Amino acid sequence: MEKRYSDSKSSKTPVIIICIAAILIIAAVVVFIVFNNSKKENSTNGTESTFASSTVLAETTIDTQAETTSRDSQPQTTTAAAISTTSTNQQNETTEKVVVPTKSTESGKCFNATYAPYKAIDTYTNSECSLKEVFGSSYLNGTVTFNSDGTFTDTLTQSSSNSGAYAVEGKNISATYSDDKNMSIKVNSWDGDTPSEIVIDYAGYDVYFNM
Repeated sequence: MEKRYSDSKSSKTPVIIICIAAILIIAAVVVFIVFNNSKKENSTNGTESTFASSTVLAETTIDTQAETTSRDSQPQTTTAAAISTTSTNQQNETTEKVVVPTKSTESGKCFNATYAPYKAIDTYTNSECSLKEVFGSSYLNGTVTFNSDGTFTDTLTQSSSNSGAYAVEGKNISATYSDDKNMSIKVNSWDGDTPSEIVIDYAGYDVYFNM
């Protein structure tokens, strides 16, 4: 009787060991699965955090660049305005400083017109000559422009004094360069209040201009 009981007890021992081993294996599998899921979630959260940080950094960089561009463009606008103001001031100074000698107290109205030379006459020989002969190698094929504010510019030659002031006197125009050189201009024909053809005496040469 005792022998049968012992045999039955011995036969149950391996079954118990197998069950315990199976439980341990299942528990290990469950722990492994839970650990892997936790690791994946941490990895995903880290990626999202990195992406969010990159996005914030990119937006901050764009905002900084835009602010820098805005600041850089402001001084340029100010500089352009300053240059324009300086140019206007210089023109006003030219008008104020240059004194045009006139023969009468009444002068005609100023006008806006640009004239180009088309022929030259040697007053000593009364023969036509080239404009190169009159102005020399510095001739630029330029023009003479009169402005309604009483100033004029002369771009016929390369000269440091190519501007000044003028006054209309009857059929003539008296002009003075910024270096105080006077110039007498004869008006041959008019188009309303504006001369259509003028003649300027350049040191013994009559140079004809038209619009």
